[in-house]
Amino acid sequence: MRRSAMKRIVTLVVALASLWSCVYGSSERKKLGIGVVLGAPTGFSVKYWQSQRVAYQGSIGGMYKGGLMIGADYLVHENALKNPDLPFYYGAGLFIGNAGFGGPEFTRGSFALGVRGAFGLDYLVPGHPFDISVELGPALLLTPVVGMGIELSIALRFYP
Repeated sequence: MRRSAMKRIVTLVVALASLWSCVYGSSERKKLGIGVVLGAPTGFSVKYWQSQRVAYQGSIGGMYKGGLMIGADYLVHENALKNPDLPFYYGAGLFIGNAGFGGPEFTRGSFALGVRGAFGLDYLVPGHPFDISVELGPALLLTPVVGMGIELSIALRFYP
């Protein structure tokens, strides 16, 4: 995805979320967040909170050198920093697509499948239906070739 298109999408999501927050604001934390993710991949992100501690996260987007990746993770949140608005989380997940760590030429456009770990911080903006997360994780590509990499991403989600 081109950088200018992603800037427009982020601006639109933030503007709509701000408007929604002003009109329908609530101090109650919602369960489903939707938004954007920048990094690996760059695209769209969803997060569903099963409880205060457990969440499921999904993403779909383009990789740095092209190609499409779809990922899903199981996450556990801990109050490791003694701040309930800034939980540390860890988890594991799967990814599929047509891009390896070096882009489509790494997998020659073939179907790619891998597993990944996730470690991050999730800032739950107090009194607002937003979260911002920063995540780092090791990833292991299983097919069509075996390879390892590190993924870094930043996500901004709105909870309508």
